[in-house]
Amino acid sequence: MAEAHVVAALKDKRAELSGVIADLEKRIGQHRADLLHVDAVLRLFAPEFEPAAIAAKAVRRHNGWFRPGELARMVLDILRMAPAPLAIREITVQVMERRGLDPDDRRTAELLRKLVNNALNRQATDLVERLQDGSLVSWQVRA
Repeated sequence: MAEAHVVAALKDKRAELSGVIADLEKRIGQHRADLLHVDAVLRLFAPEFEPAAIAAKAVRRHNGWFRPGELARMVLDILRMAPAPLAIREITVQVMERRGLDPDDRRTAELLRKLVNNALNRQATDLVERLQDGSLVSWQVRA
């Protein structure tokens, strides 16, 4: 026995998802056509070059918690104020506290830990350095 409002909601959701898929397929078709045009022009300028040899560029998606560059600046500020090198978990807890997030929320903490790790690794050569003592990894601002 089906509830009418449940069935109606599921129909609406299916229609919405179907519309999104149709729109994405249309956009994919347009992007494929654009790619063919770029390849053709590339062959005009460099006939010996094979466009398929060009590796695809990864698409980075920005998250809703931070504006671009905001997390990296926040991590640097935390490390600058720290009296000693900090582990990623300690940095993550401080980031969560600054954003008003609950540090005991394991799912959010794990997602943020990955973002903090990525931010640190992108800056590892210039501004921060990675210290490893056995299995313990910590980070500090370069002197």
